[in-house]
Amino acid sequence: MRLFPSLVVFLTFTCLTALRFQHPICPGTLFNVFVDPNIGWIALGFGWTEWAHTLHNITITVNMAVTDLPNSTYLGELKMLHFHKLLTTLPKQRWNVVFEVKFPIQDPLPDITAILLNGDYICSTRENAFNSTKPIKIQLYMEYNDHTKVQKYTGKIVTRPTPRPDTEMIVDNKFGEEQVECGTIDHDNIFQSLVLHGMTITRGTWPWLVSIFSYVGPRLGFQCGATLVSNKVVITAAHCFFDRYNRKIATEDVILILGQHNLKRPHDRGTKIVYPHSINIHVNYQKRNTIDSDIAVVVLSEVIRFTTFIRPACLWKEPSSKESIVGLNGVTAGWGRDEHGNFFTELPKKAEIPVVSDETCLRSHDAFSKITSEVTFCAGWRNGTDGPCNGDSGGGLMFSREGKWTLRGVVSTSLTDRQSNLCDLKEYVVFTDIVTFTSWIEAFMD
Repeated sequence: MRLFPSLVVFLTFTCLTALRFQHPICPGTLFNVFVDPNIGWIALGFGWTEWAHTLHNITITVNMAVTDLPNSTYLGELKMLHFHKLLTTLPKQRWNVVFEVKFPIQDPLPDITAILLNGDYICSTRENAFNSTKPIKIQLYMEYNDHTKVQKYTGKIVTRPTPRPDTEMIVDNKFGEEQVECGTIDHDNIFQSLVLHGMTITRGTWPWLVSIFSYVGPRLGFQCGATLVSNKVVITAAHCFFDRYNRKIATEDVILILGQHNLKRPHDRGTKIVYPHSINIHVNYQKRNTIDSDIAVVVLSEVIRFTTFIRPACLWKEPSSKESIVGLNGVTAGWGRDEHGNFFTELPKKAEIPVVSDETCLRSHDAFSKITSEVTFCAGWRNGTDGPCNGDSGGGLMFSREGKWTLRGVVSTSLTDRQSNLCDLKEYVVFTDIVTFTSWIEAFMD
C-alpha cells in the first residue's frame, strides 16, 4: 500500500488551505496554492476516471494563457503527484489523479483555460480551450506510466492565438473550403506527437485509423482496424469480414467509426459512425486454403468531412519493389492485444517495426511458406512484445515519405502461440503489400 505519497499530498494541501483559492473554470478540480516566497504560486489538480481493467497509461494536458513571457525557454512544469486505484465493490474501478502545475510567471498568474485527462476535457471545452484575453497561449503535456513509474513532460507555445471555431469545418476542397493533404496531422490543434515503443497514442495523431464493428445477432462487437485513404474509401483486410465459421458478414451488419480514440466511447465528440455502401473483397482472396490477397476496400455510404480527428492517409501509388522497403521501419497502430494480456485495449497503441526480406522471413520458420506470397511482406522485431497482434488485423503499416504518412501494408496474419492460442510476436507478422493492388483500389476511389 502506497500511503506515504498520499499522506504528503494531504498534509501539504491542508497546511496551505489559508493560501489557496479555487480556479474559476475548474471549481473543485483545480486550486491555486501559495507554497513559499521562493516557489510562489502553483496549481494543484484533482481528477478521477473509471476503467474496467488495470490502467497503466494516463495523459494530462493543461492549456494556459499569459500576458507576457520573459523567458520563452521556461513554459512551466506539469508533474504527476499521485495516481492510485480506489478499493470499490462496483464493477468498474476508479482511479484518482493528483497533479501539480508550476507557472511560467507569477505576476499576473496565468489563466488556466482547459484541462484534459486522457484526451477528454474535464475543465472547459474545446471551444473554450484558449478562451482568454491574455495573448500568449501555452500548452503543457504529461504522460505517466503507472507500470514503469515513468513520466514524460513537454511544453510548447501555441503559435496561433485562438483555435479554429470548429475543427469539424476543416474539409477537403470538394466542399470549397480548406484543402486537407493526405498523410498530414493537424498539429495546430493536436499537441503531442506519437509515443514510441507500443505506448498509447494521443487522440488526433493517427487520424486515418478506423475501427470496424459488426453485429452477431443483436450484439455489436469490435472486428478490426482499417485505414481511411479518401473521403469515401477505407482499406482493411479481407478476413475481417468473415466469421469464425468462414461465413461472409453481411454488409448491413457492419459499421465503421472514424476518428475514434476510446474503443468504449463511440459517441465521443469528433467521431463519426458511418455505414458501408459496399464491401469489396479481392477476387483472389481464399481464406480456406492460403491467406493470400488479404485485402478489402470499403466504399462508404457518404462523403466524409475531414477534421482534426478524421483525415486520410496517403496511398502508396507508384511502383516500388518489396526490396526497396527492407530495413525500413514502418508504424502500425490499433486496439489489439497488449503485453499485459488485455485482448483489446481501450486506447490505441502504436509500434514501430522493421521490414525484413522474404528470404529472412521464410528461413525463420517453415510455416511462413504457407502464408506468404509475392503480394505479402514480413515485418517485426520478434521480441515477443512489440508489433500488431489479435485485434490489430486490417490496420495499416505506414511510412513517412516526404513528411506525409503513406500506407504500404495491411496487417494480415501471424503465427500462433500454442500456449495462448494468440499471435506469436516472437515471430514475424505478415502484411499484404498494397502496391500490387493499387489499380484495383483506385478504381473504387474514382
